[in-house]
Amino acid sequence: MKILKLAFQNFFRNFWLSLTSIIIILLMIFVLTFLYSINALGNQALQNISDKMDLGIYFKENINQNILNEMIAELESCPEVKEIEYLNSADSLIKFKERHQEDTLILKSLEELGENPLGSSLSLKLIDPTKHQTTLAIVGQEKYQEIIHNQNFYDYQELIALFNNFNNKIYHLGLVVSGIFLIITILVIFTAIKMGAISRQKEIKIMRLVGASSSFIRAPFLIEGSLYALTAWLLNLALIWPLSLFIQPQINNFLQIDFDLFYFLRFQSLQFWIILLIFSILISMMASFLAVNKYART
Repeated sequence: MKILKLAFQNFFRNFWLSLTSIIIILLMIFVLTFLYSINALGNQALQNISDKMDLGIYFKENINQNILNEMIAELESCPEVKEIEYLNSADSLIKFKERHQEDTLILKSLEELGENPLGSSLSLKLIDPTKHQTTLAIVGQEKYQEIIHNQNFYDYQELIALFNNFNNKIYHLGLVVSGIFLIITILVIFTAIKMGAISRQKEIKIMRLVGASSSFIRAPFLIEGSLYALTAWLLNLALIWPLSLFIQPQINNFLQIDFDLFYFLRFQSLQFWIILLIFSILISMMASFLAVNKYART
């Protein structure tokens, strides 16, 4: 209890230095939380893009049904293929009209034709859209070319590469900023604890004379540093949860994803919060130990 009392006394005695230390730690862990959130959003957006990627195969009229069935069977056995949807010519026309229901010019053109210009088609969903070599090899076989009119692969690989590149740049920039705040955090806590140790130098000498151990002398300062980290961690939670709830609609509208960031941060990120707290406390205790080490050995 004596150690805790001394730690809280030190914490409030140099209030402005304590507040500065807390703010710096808060900025550091806020940036780390931001990186964690960006990574979660990036993964969800990438998954959303991948889900929209498909391979469309369009067939000629009056095709050989046996060849078509053989192709479908071969594609179904392909490990890359997640889902296959076959549409006959009538279903293809319905889907086409649904897709272009707001384009009156296209719909009028279809009416003037007076007949269905579309043939049957296959829509393939892939497990990993960036890995489609086996699927394309199957479709590209010579025996299937007599029934295929056209194939349209929406290749999002370049988009995915650009997205990952942007995500990586944000991530590395965040790490640099976090590193800068980490250094500043250590320096600020070092200064705050050292000033506290200097102001209590005579008291420390008396404690040493009456037989106090180095660990007993250090303990209040280490706890004081941990209090900085714990306070900053709690403030970070108090900031990031309401902020994620507030920006949730903007995130979903901008990225066109259905992802509840607030729920993810509050209920699915316990391990992250624990690691962040431990990391903050360890950094604070390390800076405190370095600052008070000289005086604890006096």
